[in-house]
Amino acid sequence: MASNAGLRMKIYQFFSVLLCIFPALVFASQTSPEHSADRVYNLAVLAFQDKSVTLTRWQPLADYLSEKIEKSRFELNAYHNEEMEQAVASGEVDFVFTQPSQYVLLTYRHQLSSPLASLLNKDGNAVTDHFGGVIFTQAGRDDISRLEDVKGKRVAGASLTGLGAYQMQAYELLQHGVRLPQDVDLMITGQPQRNAVEAVLAGEADVGFVRTGVFEALAERGLVDVSQLKLLNAQRLSNFPYVTSTRLYPEWAFAALPAVDSEVIRLVAAALLAIPREGELAQSMQIAGFTIAGDYRTIDSLMRELRLEPFDDFSLSAQDVVTWWFTQIVIGLVIFFITVIAVIGVLLQRQHQLRHERNRLEQALEKLRLLNQVVEQSPEAIVITDLQARISYINPAFEQTTCYILSEVEGKNPRILNSGQTPLQVFETMWETLKKGRVWRGELINKRKNGEVYPSQAIISPVKDKNGKTTHYLAIQRDISQRKQREQRIDELLYRDPITGLANRNRLIELMDKQLHHQENGNFALLLLNIARFKFINQLHGVDVGDAVLVAVAKRLENRLTPKDVVIARLAADEFAIFCMLDNLHDQTLEHLAESAMDLFHSPFKIKGEAFLFDVAIGVAPLKALTSPSRSSELINQVFNQAGLALKKVRNQGSKGFSLFNQRLLDDSLAKHQLQVELAKGIAQDELRLFVQPQVNQQRQLTGLECLVRWQHPQQGLLLPGRFIAMAEESDLILALGDWVLKRACFALAEIQQIKADIQMAVNISPRHFRQRDFVEQVRGCLAQANARPSGLMIEITESLFLDEMDEVLAKMTELKRLGVRFSIDDFGTGYSSLSYLQQLPVDELKIDRAFILGMARFGEERSLVPSIYAMAQQMQLRVIAEGIETEEQCSQLSRFSQLEMQGFLFAKPKAYQAWLIEWQKTKML
Repeated sequence: MASNAGLRMKIYQFFSVLLCIFPALVFASQTSPEHSADRVYNLAVLAFQDKSVTLTRWQPLADYLSEKIEKSRFELNAYHNEEMEQAVASGEVDFVFTQPSQYVLLTYRHQLSSPLASLLNKDGNAVTDHFGGVIFTQAGRDDISRLEDVKGKRVAGASLTGLGAYQMQAYELLQHGVRLPQDVDLMITGQPQRNAVEAVLAGEADVGFVRTGVFEALAERGLVDVSQLKLLNAQRLSNFPYVTSTRLYPEWAFAALPAVDSEVIRLVAAALLAIPREGELAQSMQIAGFTIAGDYRTIDSLMRELRLEPFDDFSLSAQDVVTWWFTQIVIGLVIFFITVIAVIGVLLQRQHQLRHERNRLEQALEKLRLLNQVVEQSPEAIVITDLQARISYINPAFEQTTCYILSEVEGKNPRILNSGQTPLQVFETMWETLKKGRVWRGELINKRKNGEVYPSQAIISPVKDKNGKTTHYLAIQRDISQRKQREQRIDELLYRDPITGLANRNRLIELMDKQLHHQENGNFALLLLNIARFKFINQLHGVDVGDAVLVAVAKRLENRLTPKDVVIARLAADEFAIFCMLDNLHDQTLEHLAESAMDLFHSPFKIKGEAFLFDVAIGVAPLKALTSPSRSSELINQVFNQAGLALKKVRNQGSKGFSLFNQRLLDDSLAKHQLQVELAKGIAQDELRLFVQPQVNQQRQLTGLECLVRWQHPQQGLLLPGRFIAMAEESDLILALGDWVLKRACFALAEIQQIKADIQMAVNISPRHFRQRDFVEQVRGCLAQANARPSGLMIEITESLFLDEMDEVLAKMTELKRLGVRFSIDDFGTGYSSLSYLQQLPVDELKIDRAFILGMARFGEERSLVPSIYAMAQQMQLRVIAEGIETEEQCSQLSRFSQLEMQGFLFAKPKAYQAWLIEWQKTKML
């Protein structure tokens, strides 16, 4: 049972994380300071003290939830221990905030939700989400130094129901062979816990129990001299401020009743976690706030070991009897044997035969009585039949499980329980085993009297007489419905994607492994399918729409793909996998399979009244199964890597289409890796070179420079950015490369500002570089080190920077803007352009991509977006630069935009900075 409880608590903890992730994404948009109390929720809080004190303390929490949860009002009620359970049982409450052991009790009896959050307690200046128990005695008690020494002593504790005041210590002592209350003289002092301390100091008790933090609080108030006390089993645990005698347990739990709407539960969880730590609201409740739910399995184990409710209803094992009442058993046995000897001594003169038979009969009757009691009280259903399988006995557990009473089944065959769902082969094997005189074990699918079907774990044994001949059959069965449900739920969590219901990566790998073992020399293929710009869908339409998209894609894949033995799985946010068996591995077969998958996305998806059309990228890798089962894991890893390389190729080429894996992809990947190694070495050995390209106005006067980078490779010569920038962006090398360019650009800017003060030096910064925590300090440091004026630095960013963490990006831009740094959006209009975010950002410049310039010549100015972009920039008072100007015709077309600046080969090709500087200085002197 303990292992099942552990699994159950893991499930609770997993759902807690899910409940925290989803509402956190949508919480800001779904809450409002104005609400109408259309729905009243009863919040029950456990009261250790006077109820009025408890209500005053926690009323701010109810007010806060009423404010944050739209169209809801939370009413606070305080209950003592017994009142709390009565209120939950009667359905009077919707949410419960209570101490951990009562949370576990209510969960087992009334199916509370997994914890939405755990309390962050504040004791003085210490903030903790766990607490422990303290076991102490007077400092001078040399006879009490270990936990084992507590046995036989007088122990003081505030309350038997107190987790920190009694139960934690009792559990810890149990691990050291001391069972409470049997092995001690227990003294209940009542609240507050200070009473236990005073009882020990006064000599009224030998040992005391308190919760962690009590000593420190009393000492701080001058009420206790801790030097007079000694802690047993004292421990200093990491990240915990107090000394403890026990292991640590999670703080109070906040949970919901089963009837509460799941959406409200999610919003409440998000609201609790959103309470500012040690903020004004938390301080008003004398706490630090709330945190993600802790692991309450430890509380479950504690209560089971101590036989606390609801685990006090159990059957004693022989080991339990010996452990708990060993002394009494020994004494009883001694008394028993003395009595028997005395009786034998008195009756020696009587008939020896009569005495012997009487003693034997008494022993047999006692055994029969005990056996009958065990059978009657057994939690398992027990049935006895004769050799013709006619029922002659059933115990009460059988009646409770099947709803049949003895008069209804006596003389009948147990097949009345047959649901028809147990395979015939199971019964054939069972009777074959029993007829051989052996015990049969297995599972049956039975049916109750009311027609309800349930799984049963059964043990059927032949009952033999003294000659070894079978006379009856004894069947012991246990209803395992709940266990099966838990196993099914665990399987869903471990092997199913929670959004789409498809197999997850674990399940896919398991099925692939099974196929490779069962289909020797079979032909297989793995397709990795990626939905382009799915992250943008979440950003623009919300997580609910994003989830609906994933569900729709999953259904279409399941309904329309027809290869043999196909397995469809969701691996990540926007990535699906298709594993199937094929007749052959020819390229034509693989291409047909990929095209079939591509065809599924030609028609739009109807999601919540809107039509969505998606581009997908597919990577395909073939797999030939081998006869060696030991290589299956190696083959699976290999095919995943190969399909990933093929998918990566498609995404690098535009995020649409499909690609088949081939040896060239692997060679290219290895070459890219080698180039990454060489680039890292090249950066360290200063092989990079700073190039610049001028930017001019309509009069072809210099207005700025864009900084570019080249790599002087020792063997391959000067490499353009196209050879190594994309590769660097796939790793942290882009950070080192960006640092190098930024530093060199700042020194170049300072040098040019001595000649031309209003020059603009543009530097491209990658999103990964920009998201560094100390990015602002890096820029400030580079400018200060070079002694360059910040107003001359123009940082070029791409629109993809704003897809994630918009608030963080805006904060960094604003801080740099205050410093004087300016910002430009590079390749404007080719990404996810949105005027809404453009209005929020402190940008100074837009760079029109070369594709729009080429479009003017191809489609005409009236169909080009250049005039629209220019007009919008003028309206927003932004500087505009057109990139990629290569011909006089293009320059002429742009001449009517008087404020437009230009950059391209028509004016100058990129040139090494020092060479350009020398040439420019000569021009200035002419």
